[in-house]
Amino acid sequence: MATEADAATELNLRREKSDLHHAHVEGGEDEVEENPQSVAVTQSAAPKKKKKKSKSKGQKGLGKPTGFEEYYVDVPVTPEEYNEEQDLYNESRTFSERIEMAIQRYKAKRNFDSERKELFDKYMSYGGIDTGPKMFSGGLDANMLANKTAAEIATMTATNFVGADKDSEGGSNASRLPQMFDVTTEKQIKSYTSIIRNFLNYLLHHDVCPEYKDQINAARSTCDLAEKELWACKQASLWLPGDFNTACSTIFGGYYANMYIGDQDWAKDLDIYKGMSTETATRIFKAGLAAQTTDEVINAFTTKSKENNLAVVSAVATGLEVTDLIKADDAVLEMYAAQKPSLKPLGRMKAKTWYNPTLPEEDMTEEEVAAAATLLEIKEYELWVEDEILDMCFVGMKFDATVRELNFGILYFDTIIGVHCSFYSLLPNETIIGWREPGPRLPPREKNVDGGVGGTGEEDGGDLDGDDEL
Repeated sequence: MATEADAATELNLRREKSDLHHAHVEGGEDEVEENPQSVAVTQSAAPKKKKKKSKSKGQKGLGKPTGFEEYYVDVPVTPEEYNEEQDLYNESRTFSERIEMAIQRYKAKRNFDSERKELFDKYMSYGGIDTGPKMFSGGLDANMLANKTAAEIATMTATNFVGADKDSEGGSNASRLPQMFDVTTEKQIKSYTSIIRNFLNYLLHHDVCPEYKDQINAARSTCDLAEKELWACKQASLWLPGDFNTACSTIFGGYYANMYIGDQDWAKDLDIYKGMSTETATRIFKAGLAAQTTDEVINAFTTKSKENNLAVVSAVATGLEVTDLIKADDAVLEMYAAQKPSLKPLGRMKAKTWYNPTLPEEDMTEEEVAAAATLLEIKEYELWVEDEILDMCFVGMKFDATVRELNFGILYFDTIIGVHCSFYSLLPNETIIGWREPGPRLPPREKNVDGGVGGTGEEDGGDLDGDDEL
């Protein structure tokens, strides 16, 4: 019996050391035969326990609906919710109260990431709505909220509110998106505009402010327009002023003159804009002149050229609004295809003067202001631009540009500073974003006889003890 017990103990020890789960015992105390193949097969077949990966706090909630999906719609309002909202959004409440509560409830039903939150808060600021805790409201605890109604709780916990110094005039910041956020891709633009549209849909769905229904629908239409125009502006800003206008600028001493570095050995392998050579610029300019100009301009150009007197007669920094886009006709296309196949066909852009409302006002005297008021005339312009760029433009598009005129009647873009949507404007609330009513100023402190400053205007008494001598 002792021998059998010792053999069993030794066998268990040997099994633990080798970590083999299946061994066959043939004989007595010292004879143990193991089958390596059967052990390997058994080990590989044995299921391995997988450790459960715990999600970090930052990953919790990922994958859940955000409320900003393309085809997301709010669920129908229940009878209980309807009765509650009849009190929350009752027209007896001021617009400020209703919009504050609507924003609070809207944010609770949407999953905001940091980018969406930043855009939404900036959109609120354009409507005169501040973001942050209400000042001097004190802390909130369960006891304070226990006997409050839904409307009272929404008001007390709101983080977006209309300041006492704001009125109800608002607007959309869609035209400012390129200045505030990255709009490298069309997908980003659609994402940004969908956030604003999503909020406007919520206001309509819950009937928050029926008196502004027409304005909300107009704002939604602006969101639809912004999706198309913002991407078009982005593309046009990358391609303008185009080959013909760059050629003019290169030849006639404009912004692009003396910029060509393509003939430099050190620049040949660099992936940067190398400018336009004078030879290429001359070829593009003469092809465009032959394609689009009139006999009158051709004669003037020929005369000035023989006199060696081709020059710029005016240069003006101005805003422009596109009024018409005229692509190259069949005759122009045939000319380019037959004679200049490597060049891009040239069309025409008509525009009128536009005054950018966001530019700072010039510091002028009263006489200068009166004189400038008489000069605010609307001029008409016709500029030549490649067809492929005209495809990116639209009637109503606005530019900040420098336009030069040549002494034989041709206008050209020397630089394009900014490209804007048709609805680009300045909102009144935009001028006072972040502004606060200044607090009371302390009275000026008076100087003492010895030049020191005292709080009461009296001479300092020396050291803090009043003892001047040790």
